[in-house]
Amino acid sequence: MGTTKMIYDLIPSSDPLLHEKIKKCSYNLDRKDISFTLNENMLYHNGVGLSANQLGIKERCFVMIRSEDIENLQTLVVFNPKVVKYSVRQELMEEGCLSYPDLRLPIRRPYSVIIKYEDAEKNIHKTKMSGFIARVFQHEYDHMEGIDFTQRQDGK
Repeated sequence: MGTTKMIYDLIPSSDPLLHEKIKKCSYNLDRKDISFTLNENMLYHNGVGLSANQLGIKERCFVMIRSEDIENLQTLVVFNPKVVKYSVRQELMEEGCLSYPDLRLPIRRPYSVIIKYEDAEKNIHKTKMSGFIARVFQHEYDHMEGIDFTQRQDGK
């Protein structure tokens, strides 16, 4: 595949791939290549996060913004993510999803999370995320678990 520009169409929200739990990444997955592809597509589709399965790629990985500083955009690509701990404190915010264009819903999520993930070199990281960045992580993590944000709508 190389690092040629590869823009994918987003799969429809009804696609079964968005509603199944994605297993660990393939052993021989070219992590650098998929990182490039995820970054390119997240920017192309104007997202703050994008999961591989939204592109029709059955791998347990996603890209997300690292901070709310959009001017100096930095992204994080995570492989085989896990949430180790959710905060008791929760926050209600309106969320959108690239798989559901023009739909915004009130979603209650933990304010912070402790997470574990692998990077492109298969190094394991454990860190805490809070606020909007924690929300983006949880949203993309839900995609890995086969959960879409309409199932998280406040009151459901």
